[in-house]
Amino acid sequence: MGDLVELSTFKLTQRTIPLKELRKWKLFNTIGDSFLENVRVAHAHKQFGFLVTTDDNVCAFGTGIDGSLGLGSIKQASTPIKINALCGQTVKEFVFGNTGNQCFAITADGRVFGWGINSNGLLGIGTDDKTISTPTLLKFDEGVKIAQISVGLCHALALSLDTAEVFAWGHPLGVGSDIDLNKPCKITTNLQNIKVKQISCGEFTSFVLSESEDVYSWGYNKEGQLGIANTASANVPTKLVIDKLIKKIANGHKHTLLLTTSGQIYVCGCNAQGQLGTGNTTNLSVPTKLSANLGFIDDISVMADQSSAKSANGIFVWGKIYPNGIFTSPTKLDSNFSTFPHPPAIFGGTEQEGRQTPVLETLENAIDGAGTDVEFKVEGDLIRVHKAILTLRSDYISRKFSRDWKQQDNPIELQNIKRDTFYALVYYLYTDKIYFSDIELAVTYCDTGLKRKCESVLQKQMALENVFTLYTAAGECDAQNLRDAALNFAVVNRKEISNSGLLDTADLSIQDLKKFMKAWAEK
Repeated sequence: MGDLVELSTFKLTQRTIPLKELRKWKLFNTIGDSFLENVRVAHAHKQFGFLVTTDDNVCAFGTGIDGSLGLGSIKQASTPIKINALCGQTVKEFVFGNTGNQCFAITADGRVFGWGINSNGLLGIGTDDKTISTPTLLKFDEGVKIAQISVGLCHALALSLDTAEVFAWGHPLGVGSDIDLNKPCKITTNLQNIKVKQISCGEFTSFVLSESEDVYSWGYNKEGQLGIANTASANVPTKLVIDKLIKKIANGHKHTLLLTTSGQIYVCGCNAQGQLGTGNTTNLSVPTKLSANLGFIDDISVMADQSSAKSANGIFVWGKIYPNGIFTSPTKLDSNFSTFPHPPAIFGGTEQEGRQTPVLETLENAIDGAGTDVEFKVEGDLIRVHKAILTLRSDYISRKFSRDWKQQDNPIELQNIKRDTFYALVYYLYTDKIYFSDIELAVTYCDTGLKRKCESVLQKQMALENVFTLYTAAGECDAQNLRDAALNFAVVNRKEISNSGLLDTADLSIQDLKKFMKAWAEK
């Protein structure tokens, strides 16, 4: 769960991963603190993983097969070993194939390296060699920079950064014929002039999400996983007929989850293991709304025959949760995974000691829970809360209850605010944590603590592509700390901004940059 980091971020930052986060992975527990304290990118997969340090060294660690470590003939590394071909390349992300035997690294400037098993040309490096044991550069059209990669069982997709176009290789279909491709080929049929923002691969399927929130799919369709209202395979992108705007796609081996912009889940495909969460094991060839009441869904994730969803109400899982059996309906994970004697594989199989639930975790589950005495209606959705908690935690809301809301019927209907924005406020007042960095929210509700936290989150997400927008928004919201941070970010990265094409000049002075940003914000 979670979103792709902007391409420029790793090039411009040296932030490291907290040591306590890395220690959650058993794979890294034998590596010393002095090494891990300088790690900025980490990726663990089964028995091996990769680490990128702040001085841009890339190391492999653990046990791999078929060249998956990227270290030539070396199959096991008890201590991190440098992958020379990737050192100094500003690697920002690693992507694995379904079997874990195909590995890809994406750099901050949009290049892609591949290594491992090359069946069906799956590595896309232009050769039919069965195994590639060292990272090799993929060749795309001149000037193409890659933002995302998704890998199926025998094929892969790539999404270009600047043009939002889709490339495929391996055994991809989508090119109008059923042939293997050992190098990237642009998908044009039915995607001409379509800007794509997400790509996703199932076992033998491909999906893309356009900037207008439309979904296109192609590939094998025996179980209805394409969601095109039949079970016939499609060798070109086919638009799904669904009357909802989609913001994320997640694919399992043979099933598909679609997350709408309104926080709902639609499902289709194979349901033999209950992975659609419909309460039965019937396959669906038409995207069908999941009826379970999970609250407003923030994110979805799929692995093999498992599905999961995250909302402010908690994390829910369903499907084949080995070794606990089959769950045909979404089941909530409690704080210590006691619902499942052995945690689902989608959460890394991390074992937790039995413990009492902390107060904040109790409050986190109290929203819409027992004892609520006030309801808010926002965008047609009801949010049930405890009046005492809200009035105790917020002077502003306390005044609203004593004035504007004093004579209102229950539920209290709120206008001109989004449901997820208001829920984020409630979640913060209950838990002192934020999951939705909306600076407008903090200003509107006059909460200084929330405002500071939102500013902090937005500062961490700052990149070349959004620095001007954040600078302008900070001025409108009187968020001076964020505004200063955006200006400092722009000054530090002045040369990159000058060369990025955002401005007409290739040599921008600091004074001119400040004038430009001020003028931009006043537009």
